[in-house]
Amino acid sequence: MKKTIVLLTMLTVLACKKNEEKNEEPGLMDAVENINNLSKAGDALKDFEKKQEELKKMEPVSNEILKNVLTENLGDLKRTHFSAGDTSMMGLISAEATYGDDYEKNIKLSLFDGAGETGSSILALTVMALSMNRESIDDTKTKKVEVINGIRCLTEDDTNPEHINSSITFLHNDRFQIGIEGNKIPLEELKSYLKKIDLSKLD
Repeated sequence: MKKTIVLLTMLTVLACKKNEEKNEEPGLMDAVENINNLSKAGDALKDFEKKQEELKKMEPVSNEILKNVLTENLGDLKRTHFSAGDTSMMGLISAEATYGDDYEKNIKLSLFDGAGETGSSILALTVMALSMNRESIDDTKTKKVEVINGIRCLTEDDTNPEHINSSITFLHNDRFQIGIEGNKIPLEELKSYLKKIDLSKLD
């Protein structure tokens, strides 16, 4: 319960800071939306607590398994970079791979294992973020929570023709955080690459 209060307080402070930066007076609908989202975040965190206790006792998967997930090809793109292992000496096991073609179009696919004390705590923040109904538009960049292939995802889409970028973040089996970022790839095209990721080795 204490964790829930602390995290919800952090979200409230961030929301207030955002309003201050915009120098806008929050309207009634904004206030209602914030309350609803905070309530959903709190409920999601409470539901996740049992799973979090299980994750704390788990051992992270091996680098070999992560490498098998981040295959040599992702659709029509070839893997040009791969790295995996303990991140920042915090016991966080993650891996990432970059895929590209001859036209400077590339995708970075990252995978984070939520097993362990630190990993499960970080995963809880993503669980809270995914529970909210949020959408924001800042010039050419849109951020929101949406359902893709039946899975709730955090998405970003920058349509600026000078630097088209997009990203999708979601959870697999309430344990693994998957992130896919596209450079010179619009969000709708990036979504098509999700079906090409084989996560069955993590089951």
